[in-house]
Amino acid sequence: MSLRKQTISGIIWTIADTFFLKGLTFIASIILARILGPTEFGLIGMISVFIAIGITMVNSGLSSSLIRTKNANDSDFTTVFYLNIAISLLVFLLFYIVAPYIAQFYNQEILTNIIRLYSFSFVISAFSAVQLAILNKNMQFRKIMQFNIPGTVIGVVLGISLGYLGYGVWSIIWMYLSTQLINSFILWVFSSWKPSFLFSFEKMKYHFGFGYKLLLSGLLNTVFSNIYNIVIGKFFTVQSLGYFERAKTFNEYPVTVLTGVIDRVTYPLMSKIQDEKERIAEVYKQLLQFSFFITAPLMFGAAALAYPLFELVLGDKWLPAAEYFQIMCLASMFYPVHAFNINILKVYGRSDLFLKLEIIKKVVLVVGLLIAFPFGILGLVWSSVITSFIALLINMHYSTDMIAYNTSQQLKDMLPAFLSGIFTFIGMYEIVHLIQDYSIYLQITVSACFGIFFYIIVNYFLKSTPMLFALKLLKERKL
Repeated sequence: MSLRKQTISGIIWTIADTFFLKGLTFIASIILARILGPTEFGLIGMISVFIAIGITMVNSGLSSSLIRTKNANDSDFTTVFYLNIAISLLVFLLFYIVAPYIAQFYNQEILTNIIRLYSFSFVISAFSAVQLAILNKNMQFRKIMQFNIPGTVIGVVLGISLGYLGYGVWSIIWMYLSTQLINSFILWVFSSWKPSFLFSFEKMKYHFGFGYKLLLSGLLNTVFSNIYNIVIGKFFTVQSLGYFERAKTFNEYPVTVLTGVIDRVTYPLMSKIQDEKERIAEVYKQLLQFSFFITAPLMFGAAALAYPLFELVLGDKWLPAAEYFQIMCLASMFYPVHAFNINILKVYGRSDLFLKLEIIKKVVLVVGLLIAFPFGILGLVWSSVITSFIALLINMHYSTDMIAYNTSQQLKDMLPAFLSGIFTFIGMYEIVHLIQDYSIYLQITVSACFGIFFYIIVNYFLKSTPMLFALKLLKERKL
């Protein structure tokens, strides 16, 4: 199969995987949000940073190293497998010990058992990390989806059932834990690769030499990406964190789905053509234009419909989260652009620069947080948006030194979608307010239809590249 066909096939199956499986989990979280309340999701928000730290430590950048290694063999895979197991056991032990102290920090005793139970998932996922990396490396995304279906379905059914039975926050924990357990078991059983008794210190040094810098970068990113959860959980009420966590989850879901699809396909793709800088630049430009053409109207539209959407999907008790959601949409539309720039650094093995940039961006984040803290949660939300823009410019500046596609060119290519997105938001927002006395269904339907139509018309007259490409495809289909 040619590289182009591999890429198209990969995108199709990754989209199917993401929208079906991640979508199923997302729907389950909506159902659980209606059953439970801000307090339960606030507790999850409190431990989210520690869960993310554990996942980052277990991965250690080793999977990325396997994917980018051109001639990886069984010695590479087996060495990384045993490293993953060892690291996961250490991480499990660490979190088991510190769990009571985390609970004490938040003054929530229940967190001790929650953290200890969830930490077991780190060991579970380590047993299938290499098998998953091999499938990603070979762009076998269809198999990944097939292997993930049973665990996701069973986990969702279990989580919702436990929620209705009154298990509270434990229903969320068991949903994720059972999903990981079943998915890892299936990957282990059906994967063609099995570990041998090989272990190469030379391979360990090679992969860890690349991976540890990604690990440090990942830890920095994880801690500081969740620092708002830590601050809100410590200094505000658990319900406030619940609102913030739901707004953040709803805000990030559509763009992280898209980013995850593109990232999983383009990272191995770019690794294969890393010696062709002009080709990478062209691929990068097309991906940026098309992804932002989708995310800009999606997030501007979601911001305009925030209040009726939250009332319809989650109920009145979650309406305080809608304002946070609107503000967050300004930053999340740029998430795919962040991912593209970071992938350039990873493809060229610049994990050292990756780490330096993460340190710089986190300093900016802390300064923003300290300035915003006196202004309450809304101030913190605005701070997260502003620092995200600054981080984007930093990523762009350094990654484009490696390819012929500089920051000003990137911003110029995003401008048509951004401007048309702003005008679309204004129109949709005004429509929602004009018909606010009518049913929520009518508000959402009329405003969304207007937004789609208006965005297409504006981009048609602006002659944006993605729009012209879409029209060309339609003409070819008619012929």
